[in-house]
Amino acid sequence: MEFQTQRWKPRAKAIMAIEQLPLDRELTIQVKADGEFSVISYEKNVQVFSVNLWGTYRGESDPWLKELREALDRQPIEKAVILAETYSVEEGKMLKLPETIHHLKNGDLSKIRLGVFDLVSVNGKTANQSYLWRLQELETWLKGCRLVHVLPYTQPKSYQEMFDFWRHWVQEQRFEGLFARDNRQDLYKIKPFLTIDCAVIGLNKREKWKEKEVTSLKLALLDTDGSFIEIGDVASGIDHQLRVSLYNRLTPLAKREYDTWVQVPPFIVAEVEATETFRAQKPRYILKDGLLEPSGMKEAHSLRHPRLIRFRSDKKATIEDIGYERQLPN
Repeated sequence: MEFQTQRWKPRAKAIMAIEQLPLDRELTIQVKADGEFSVISYEKNVQVFSVNLWGTYRGESDPWLKELREALDRQPIEKAVILAETYSVEEGKMLKLPETIHHLKNGDLSKIRLGVFDLVSVNGKTANQSYLWRLQELETWLKGCRLVHVLPYTQPKSYQEMFDFWRHWVQEQRFEGLFARDNRQDLYKIKPFLTIDCAVIGLNKREKWKEKEVTSLKLALLDTDGSFIEIGDVASGIDHQLRVSLYNRLTPLAKREYDTWVQVPPFIVAEVEATETFRAQKPRYILKDGLLEPSGMKEAHSLRHPRLIRFRSDKKATIEDIGYERQLPN
């Protein structure tokens, strides 16, 4: 069975603060693990396997999936599709994704955990029950497991309860942030810093340019009308090796050269962290025949103190992955 994992990956609206969550709706707040998004397929007496966004299959040779198979075999179900994050821990605290990838490839597998966060289907039928019901059902199935668990969640009645949940799981246990889902099925994400995925549209001619090094990238998000809105430049997080690699790989793709920057096709997606945003008049561009043509200015968010985290080969320059309204709050 071939899985298209991308269609099941949650799409959440980024918000800047817990106070922006709607208290007038029933909310389920759940921790966000910095892990490998995984779709789990289970079939009794046949197999259990996971697939990540890159199409990598894992099976029962991995201890967490073996434990999951044993737990599900005890339940009165024949098939299930489950969503989870494969992440890692050390001394009770979550490790970052690069460390998890290292452990998955050639590290200590005893540190790997499977954090379950949704139930897609049971016995071939879509699980249409409430989100809380799905989590509670999964908890029942996974009772007694050591490596597999439902990611911690709560249904807060006040902002103070949300802050307390945040303090414990994000600040103390180092989880990446929180997901919040309301009874309308709207999904929000909150992180300690604003983290967004955006397109690289240019290479800035800063210091070291004449030495064939790229020290700064120009970034943009995709608006609903198909235009690219510039949101700022990022220089922090680009080390010497990456500077050289960016120059060698991207300058041959240059589409247009200006006095201060070189335009490149907007197909590379970068994950960037910033302390906050501020409003400013920002350039916008229309993509025509591979060229980004200037199309006036727009008041939009600009990033303050951005830092490059990584490049996202699992994401594309589409409205679903780098949409302005999805990535930045109004």
